[in-house]
Amino acid sequence: MNEFLDGLMSSLASLFAGNMGWAILLLALTVRLALLPLTLHLSRKMLSNQRKIRNLQPQVDVIRERLKHDPQAMFAAISKLYRQNGAHVVDRSSIVGTLVQLPIFGVLYKTVSNASAAGGSFLWMRNLASFDVALTAIVLLLTGIATYYVPSASNAPSTLMVAVQIAITAIFMWKMSAGLGLYWAASSGVSVIQNVVLRREQKRVPRSAGISKPL
Repeated sequence: MNEFLDGLMSSLASLFAGNMGWAILLLALTVRLALLPLTLHLSRKMLSNQRKIRNLQPQVDVIRERLKHDPQAMFAAISKLYRQNGAHVVDRSSIVGTLVQLPIFGVLYKTVSNASAAGGSFLWMRNLASFDVALTAIVLLLTGIATYYVPSASNAPSTLMVAVQIAITAIFMWKMSAGLGLYWAASSGVSVIQNVVLRREQKRVPRSAGISKPL
């Protein structure tokens, strides 16, 4: 896999007169967009599950109050309620899907890192192997937008959540090579698109969708 991506990176660079910046950007976008149908599917399932759990909460509260002196019966009743409505406390499919993607992003990250080490200029960046302030600012902006549009079955992300995510990203990107920054920018840009699509879809879904009548 490493050899394949390294070869693909070199081939892409040759299309742009050996410019590794365009190769990194194009490869990162291609991989991220190729995985977009999967990440959209997993996110939709996660949001659907969150909506079900949120809408079932009043029934869960009634069960807890009614069976508070019998924890075993309470757990069984809540589990039955969740099963009847297709809700899951732990969304295993999303976890598995995420784990499947990790090796792909890991190998891509290593490939981009190796390509960045060769240096070279790109747009305003003098050296892809060095840290670039302007690129970092772009990544932080994209991260903030992506976080702001993160869909949720509850409330929209708070200003604090957006600020925290930007701060975490800034820590990771501190002194990161511009080549890796390009990779991060491409990924964050696709995340913005994904979250905007999901947010618009979410607005069209009834709040009580998929929920059965109380037991």
